[in-house]
Amino acid sequence: MDRLAFDVAHLCAGALVLASFMLLYQDRLAGLINTFAVHALVVSISVAWQAHIQSAPHLYVTAAIALGIKALIIPLALHRIIRRLGIHRTIEPVVSVGQTMLAGIGLVALSVMVMVPVTA
Repeated sequence: MDRLAFDVAHLCAGALVLASFMLLYQDRLAGLINTFAVHALVVSISVAWQAHIQSAPHLYVTAAIALGIKALIIPLALHRIIRRLGIHRTIEPVVSVGQTMLAGIGLVALSVMVMVPVTA
């Protein structure tokens, strides 16, 4: 695998972490659903990239399913339900956004600490 393939794969992984933190930050229901769709889009792009660099056509099917169902159908259905029920409010978090972000950063640091020795 060449250097560009690794760089794009790392970019996709970073985008997934960023989208995950965006999910932690959302406080409005519609924004949370939109961010969920963005996260699903990044997942499908990541899987399609892995299918391309590994020459694994079955992963394209997985990417298409993730794109179709998780990034399009589920968010559209949830937005429709919200519109029909008239739910337009913010989500009340159990802890503050700052504490949630710190917990997320701690989990990312823990995962890096666990995975770096394994991959070395």
